[in-house]
Amino acid sequence: MVVDSLSAHACFKTLDPESCRDLDRQCTWLKTPAGAWVAGQADNDRDVYFVLTGRLRVALHGAWHDRVFSEIAAGFFFGELAALEGVPASLSALAIDDSTLAKMPHTVFVATLFNHRPLGEAVVAALVVRNRAMTRRVAEAAQICSNPLPSGDRTTWRPVQGGFDTAADVRHINANHRRARRWS
Repeated sequence: MVVDSLSAHACFKTLDPESCRDLDRQCTWLKTPAGAWVAGQADNDRDVYFVLTGRLRVALHGAWHDRVFSEIAAGFFFGELAALEGVPASLSALAIDDSTLAKMPHTVFVATLFNHRPLGEAVVAALVVRNRAMTRRVAEAAQICSNPLPSGDRTTWRPVQGGFDTAADVRHINANHRRARRWS
């Protein structure tokens, strides 16, 4: 099956055919083989990618290893944060399967986001899901680092007791407390 229109993507199914053809003409169409990088964090890229077929893995390149954040399947998109924020993307995407993508310029994406409700709703829903997942991970990390639970009881969340006492905490980590200063 050859996919050559955004009308195949869930975010654009309700868009009228002429408007969809107009968006299609403004996109760059990518056919990416498995194992190829689609976008990289060093590319200075602010465009949005709509995955029409295939599957990709989103990762952050590190000095010693890559951190995988998620897999993106057909029907999803990535790059929206870079487009909305106006800064280059900080993540890279690797095709796991042969994939077809539409690369939409960030200016077109932002204009379409505010003019086509299903796209706006999809972007907001994706951001809410990511925010909830990140909040959950931060709470789990805070719980593990600051107030470990007895082994076997990893489901109950307890708030960290007390605040940050500069003098006591600096002495606790064997830092030179004479050099530690408050900055606020």
